[in-house]
Amino acid sequence: MESILSLLEQFPGPAAFGLLLLCGLGLPPWSEELVILGSGYFVAQGGIHYYAAVAWCWAGILAGDSVIYFLGMTAGERVYNWPILRRHLGLKQRARFNRRFTREGTKAVFLARFIPGFRMVAYLVAGNLGMRYWKFLLLDSIGALLTVPVSVALGWYFAENLDQAGAILRAWEIPLMVLGGSIFALLLWRSGWKRRSRLRSLMHLRAQRRQKRSDRSADDGLAGRKPDGRRPPDDSGSSG
Repeated sequence: MESILSLLEQFPGPAAFGLLLLCGLGLPPWSEELVILGSGYFVAQGGIHYYAAVAWCWAGILAGDSVIYFLGMTAGERVYNWPILRRHLGLKQRARFNRRFTREGTKAVFLARFIPGFRMVAYLVAGNLGMRYWKFLLLDSIGALLTVPVSVALGWYFAENLDQAGAILRAWEIPLMVLGGSIFALLLWRSGWKRRSRLRSLMHLRAQRRQKRSDRSADDGLAGRKPDGRRPPDDSGSSG
């Protein structure tokens, strides 16, 4: 934590932006949460205003996540050879994940902020599969606004004991992961249930149509026969 505070000391806002940009790429040996807590510390010291700290941190997170998105968009199929994706997605898992992400990408991008380890994967795939950038940015912005103000406030309130603030965040990390994963699973199940219901309704409607066509064909066939079951002679070839 001391190293983070030393980096933030001179210019807390721009430094937080730069560190969070690097955090989004997985480069520094510390987490986003520690940088945001450090920004809260300098709010308490009078080095930066609370809302300015929130704005700088929020912008840094969005910048880092956007870099991941554009890497996924420009790398094409090569993105799946990167260690972070190759480790989690084999060929079969990749095809299944991509199909699911195409249908559920909005929920996945939003919830990824609350599920550590899934974030970078989701953002790379979002860019690779062509999610609109404005949509990605909106979802990521909402997720960041739900977490950044709270983390800055904790750093501000616990400025004299940032370890305690970090412990509070860590204590809530697992519940948030479980909650986010549960919500994500519930949304996926609900979406799948709706698709299955629509498919059953469509199959039932098609079966009804086929039955109606079959009944109509049978009626036409009966209408073209004599009472004894023989067809009437064809007059089309007879002379006048």
